[in-house]
Amino acid sequence: MKKIIFLSFLILVIGSSVFASNLAPADTTILFNHKLIKVEEENDQIKVNVYNATTLSDTVPEKKLYEGIYSNGKSYEKWTVMEELGIQLPSFLNGGGKKHKHFGSAMKPHWAGFGIGFSNLTDGSFHMTNVDGITLKADQSTEWFINLFQHIIPLYNNNLGLTTGLGMSWYTFRLDDNTHLVDVNGVTQVAPAPAGINYQYSRLKVTYLTIPALLEWQPFEGRAHAIYLSAGVVAGIKTFSSYKVCYNDASGHTVNNVEARGLNTNPISINYMGQIGIGSISVYAKYSPTNLFQSGKGPSVRPVSLGLILHF
Repeated sequence: MKKIIFLSFLILVIGSSVFASNLAPADTTILFNHKLIKVEEENDQIKVNVYNATTLSDTVPEKKLYEGIYSNGKSYEKWTVMEELGIQLPSFLNGGGKKHKHFGSAMKPHWAGFGIGFSNLTDGSFHMTNVDGITLKADQSTEWFINLFQHIIPLYNNNLGLTTGLGMSWYTFRLDDNTHLVDVNGVTQVAPAPAGINYQYSRLKVTYLTIPALLEWQPFEGRAHAIYLSAGVVAGIKTFSSYKVCYNDASGHTVNNVEARGLNTNPISINYMGQIGIGSISVYAKYSPTNLFQSGKGPSVRPVSLGLILHF
């Protein structure tokens, strides 16, 4: 809004000056309300500078308040109003004194969308077979999620930003070897199926509300920054978990039984996430440094996943 008002003011003032002289000069200098406004045009580039000044004859203006360069749909701007008021910003907020650039092609975050991938469980050494007694059916264990809200905070040159948002994630871990998870005296353990039962599936499902903090890099301008990479942390708050088995009983009837809820799964999850994409499709990978189960109350295993995201 500040930019629109200021530019509208410049257009009115400069336009009136040009109309009065019936001439469109390449360079224009105007004194208005103790402000010296200099407009220069060269090589299809318009440069605007605003200074504190008393008269047009001031050879050394007191203080530059604004600098703007406009060319080919891009803009470079610097406001020094805060400095003029005596407020000095810390270097980490004003880029260490460097000028901050705003380009016509704004950054677009890449969090919102639908994702699906394969999930697994690992230990600290990335073993994925018989991890603390658990072996999964890797081709049937999945993660899928939907992210509805997103926002990006540009940090540098509209190429680097911090992406955040909100989403929901569903993990399904299907156990192999005809085993299931049971609660024994408050501790979740792996146990074989009861005698005579052969599980069609035996699965743990966990749902999380997710909030990301991803550093996103968009190296090229144009086409809404088509290529992008991001990495960071996704925090999860567990909203639901259950354990369900399916099998045929002695009479041949299919039995679907929810055996337990909770099973000491951690209420909070942390995932390291990285993604690389082009346009509306990206590849992602996640690894959790935190255990799926609470410490001392279940197997020591950590979720990992790999898949695709369709962004919208």
